[in-house]
Amino acid sequence: MISFMNDYSEGAHPRVLELLMKSNLEQNIGYGEDVHSEKAREYIKKKLQREDVDIHFIPAGTQTNLLVISSFLRPHHGV
Repeated sequence: MISFMNDYSEGAHPRVLELLMKSNLEQNIGYGEDVHSEKAREYIKKKLQREDVDIHFIPAGTQTNLLVISSFLRPHHGV
């Protein structure tokens, strides 16, 4: 049976691992300031067909969930 418990207990797709190996010895600025993040921002803007948007990357799932929940739910709503 295939079960997805969370993104921390699963392996990566072979293509993802291959690309990580290619860039493994690169030194990059962290926290979304690197060349790969900038390329991803441009790709997302192109797919959205919008140049007038800001793209921000959040470092982990918990922070992302908290940001989304606090942005979209009213104080009396719950998850």
